[in-house]
Amino acid sequence: MGSLLAAVFSVLTFAADAQACAFEQGPFLQEIARQAKTCSHPLCGQILATADAEPVAANASCADHPWMRLKTEAATAISSGGALILGETHDNAEHHLLQAAALAEFADRSNAKRPAVVFEQLRADQETGVASFRALPGNASGSATSKTRTVDDLKRLVDWDKSSWPKNVYEPLFSAAIALDLPIYAGDVARAEIMKAAKGGEGAVASDDRSRLSLDVPLGEKLDAASVKEIEASHCGALPKEAFGGMAYAQRYRDAHLADAVIAAGRTNGAAFLIAGTGHARTDRGVPWYVRQQAPEKQIVSVMFIEVEDGNADAQSYIPRDPDGQPAADFVVFTARTERGDPCEKMRKK
Repeated sequence: MGSLLAAVFSVLTFAADAQACAFEQGPFLQEIARQAKTCSHPLCGQILATADAEPVAANASCADHPWMRLKTEAATAISSGGALILGETHDNAEHHLLQAAALAEFADRSNAKRPAVVFEQLRADQETGVASFRALPGNASGSATSKTRTVDDLKRLVDWDKSSWPKNVYEPLFSAAIALDLPIYAGDVARAEIMKAAKGGEGAVASDDRSRLSLDVPLGEKLDAASVKEIEASHCGALPKEAFGGMAYAQRYRDAHLADAVIAAGRTNGAAFLIAGTGHARTDRGVPWYVRQQAPEKQIVSVMFIEVEDGNADAQSYIPRDPDGQPAADFVVFTARTERGDPCEKMRKK
């Protein structure tokens, strides 16, 4: 507990610090500044670097500013063939605007290969449609007058309107990837396979797949228990306790499959972004853990977009942590909260 209380995170506002450091106002900082202006919470529009053991002083070198750390690490991950994970709350439109800005900020388009964008929101059984979309003329290959692929093309080819994802909030993100000519890939497991794993646990996944995806490497008792506890809490006591073990294994299966998709897309395209929920972005037991198992040479950076809470300006209290209290993300960006109903009420009615 002492080391936990002693850990101080660097979190600086951009209203004064960015101006004082004269940072170049690229797409990401522009979006950060816009969000800071439209949100009254004191944490909105701040970046937190979780690796700091001591505070970053107000007069510290601009090179030590959390933004410069994020910019450097993200750029290094992409340029070296690694991955940048952008963790979201799915129905928060502000998160998708920030993710779109991050693609524009960090996509290295100087090479012939463009980094891929892997989406949790697109499943393996939709990859045929996604591949058909990638085969359409892109911005780099078509003339100024030729028809290039559009968001509507993507939605049509993957039957987006039939999905359970929020229908309109992803448009800026899809549009950004298309405008940047970044290849899009499906990341998640097919729905039928998820259900099968949730019901059957480890036995529902072929042994060869378990080995290939590093599912045969145990997380450990603490992380397994933390995963089950999180799933139990997220389902509001509306399911029998005996269901949670299988659901936790299905989550592992999804994380491992997303990691495999990120590695494969990066191998083909030089590097990759992953668009996924904050749970998948966890460095202790999410996608980064499986990337380290499957391709330890890859540099991977996890950025989580976290919603603020009224009356809570303690930055440390928002940080996801492993069972030992260590941060489970590399960077956190604070955003406004989306107004939504009580999810537990809806789940209990089901």
